Amino acid sequence: MGEYRSVVNDLNGHVEGSAVQAHSVRDVFMSNPSSTVNNVIKEVRSLNVVATLYRTLASLAALATIVGARRWGTPLEGMAVVCDALAIPSSWTESPVSWIAEHAGLVGGVAQILLMVGLLALPRPKHLGWDLGQTMEWRGPSTVVLSLALSMQSGHMWPALFLIGLLAALGLWVLSWSQHQYSRSDHVMVAVGSIFLAVVYAPLLVFAWLFARDAGSKPYVLVDS
Repeated sequence: MGEYRSVVNDLNGHVEGSAVQAHSVRDVFMSNPSSTVNNVIKEVRSLNVVATLYRTLASLAALATIVGARRWGTPLEGMAVVCDALAIPSSWTESPVSWIAEHAGLVGGVAQILLMVGLLALPRPKHLGWDLGQTMEWRGPSTVVLSLALSMQSGHMWPALFLIGLLAALGLWVLSWSQHQYSRSDHVMVAVGSIFLAVVYAPLLVFAWLFARDAGSKPYVLVDS
């Protein structure tokens, strides 16, 4: 995985000794070995606690939405089911449910705005260098899944699906009439892949923590006797 970049190497001023100068080198391939798990580990090691908590919250809300939808319920009802299965008190979900029910219009409106902005802020193929794992560095996908969970909880899921369909159709129409380096399938793959990775961020974070190597450790080096 990588990308082609243009490298300019100018030597100005007085240079002592021998030197090799290439004024302009075109089409230099810059390798990019990062992966999805490595990006998650990098986020944790950077101590960016707020961003990590935000992505984790959005992922848990998305997973709770899936659980609740399977039972024809809301995300908070799905969260309550998971808490009961894990023998964790689920009474804390009652207060958010009642508050959102009393302010369903406000929550639904905010969710629609967040959804629209999140969809427009999704990463594009030109931002990734053919590495889908770099979508973990963007918060737009997490905002999309969190807004969908809020729409589901407030009873505004159909307007959210209509907005997704409208923006998707508009985006595909623009791509069909414009000349772009990447095809429509590339844009769709990045958009769908980034949203999927935002949904599974919390399980992926646990997986990375359980099986990753600590940053301060060094590999053993075999020395011949």
